[in-house]
Amino acid sequence: MGVEANPSKDRSAGKPQGKPAAARRIALTGGIASGKSTVSDLFRQKGAVVLDADRAAREAVRPGTRSWRRLRELLRPDFFLEDGELNRRRLRLRIIDDPSLRAEVNAVLHPAVMEIIKEGWREACSHNREAFVLFDIPLLYEAGLDGRFDRVILVYAPPEVQVRRLMERDGVSREEAERTLAMQMPIDRKRARAHLMIDNGGSLEATRRQVDAVWRVLAREVAGSPKELVRE
Repeated sequence: MGVEANPSKDRSAGKPQGKPAAARRIALTGGIASGKSTVSDLFRQKGAVVLDADRAAREAVRPGTRSWRRLRELLRPDFFLEDGELNRRRLRLRIIDDPSLRAEVNAVLHPAVMEIIKEGWREACSHNREAFVLFDIPLLYEAGLDGRFDRVILVYAPPEVQVRRLMERDGVSREEAERTLAMQMPIDRKRARAHLMIDNGGSLEATRRQVDAVWRVLAREVAGSPKELVRE
């Protein structure tokens, strides 16, 4: 299986301004339970620097941080565990049915997460001099951040596979899993906006082959090849 590319996305789309010429910013995104973490790990195994927004989010809401204090003011006490940690699952289930609260929480979290991500980017550029850096951002499109990156890689899986994975991973009911998926942007809209796509609904080996193909495409672009993104 070759890498799936979107021929409608040109080479100049979404290029951020003011970044070092030595590195390109590549966003990696996908719906919940699409297996994006597996793809991130495969890129890391190839030597890529991956900045993880989920990890940044956990860091941003550590007890005592500014974002954590703001959430304490915004949320009821039962959204926090005995040790002060944010109960992320309870909050996720609550904001499914409360768009207003979801917007307020995002207004707290998104700036804090992006600041942590930016710091990781600056460090990667100053120390590693990488050809490209991957930014693992689950809600890239929902947050309107896709225009900040040179390329967007979308990881996707059939909805039924996502539901099954979410039920197994988080121990939630089918109804909860389906409601969580419904809260995110439909996959067809994401596919229309992505530059490269990885189908993660099959075997690990099939996913690995696609990651290898995407890696070759990115390496070719960094090397200045005139070829456009195509199926390999």
